[in-house]
Amino acid sequence: MKLRTQTKQWLSSALAGALLLPAAALANETHVYGIANFGGASQCSGSSHSVHTQTAATFANYFNWLRSLGLWSDVRTHNNSNAARDLWTDPAKGAVGESNDAAINAGVDDADVLFVHTHGSHSVSTPRSSLVMGSNDPSCSARTNEHMRLGNGKLDIAVIKACQSGNIEVWEKGGYRQQLVTATSGFSVWNAFHGDSSCGNFVKGYLEDYTANSMMDGVGENWIDEAYDWGLIYDDCPVSIVFGDTKAKRKSMYEAGGWRDRKNTGSKTGSTYFYVSGCNPDNGRKLP
Repeated sequence: MKLRTQTKQWLSSALAGALLLPAAALANETHVYGIANFGGASQCSGSSHSVHTQTAATFANYFNWLRSLGLWSDVRTHNNSNAARDLWTDPAKGAVGESNDAAINAGVDDADVLFVHTHGSHSVSTPRSSLVMGSNDPSCSARTNEHMRLGNGKLDIAVIKACQSGNIEVWEKGGYRQQLVTATSGFSVWNAFHGDSSCGNFVKGYLEDYTANSMMDGVGENWIDEAYDWGLIYDDCPVSIVFGDTKAKRKSMYEAGGWRDRKNTGSKTGSTYFYVSGCNPDNGRKLP
């Protein structure tokens, strides 16, 4: 059963002395990455789920519809072996030839909006979340601490359908803000999951609703409303982490920002963690 529940927010302190960024021009490109095949030659370990590419297609379909109306410019799909770690790696963190997050029409930082559906994990001792890639070249994991630095290019919003991709334990240790952004980054929203998340054809249904309802507002709030699921044992706990220099700006992006109305949240010196109070997933503690 899915419930529409009032979300709560946790705040991280903003660093003093940061300058506001000018409002960014709204280019309109979407990249989707569906990683469904695991366990084969040159693939990574995991259970194969064909729905991972189907959900990527569902997400892309909405933006292709916008493009047909002249309201969006470009949509690119990179599934399975085409979704490799180098496309998630920033040159500031990776080796030459393995750091292609700005690759034209392919890298995550070349898009304004991205969606990925894959397996994920997290570590508390070394605060990070990891996404499993579609190829073992150069390695199977794209990690928030070792590889990602978002928003040096165009990326503004990331929708991550992967287990443990937004765990509160990592956020509490400053992991996502310190790892994913710098003060001058243009990236603002990391929609993900605290703990494990369930998977099936129903995901396509809530993605259809989520994308359609978030063109002009609710890009964070709608994610939590649509992806939250109360379970008999464990819950699905979507979260929205918004980066910016004030609570008011972060809340504005969460509630009133959309695909075509992306708010300027200023310098990325703080973050707000939006969640459903009491949500209790597997592989993550119960949210307060």
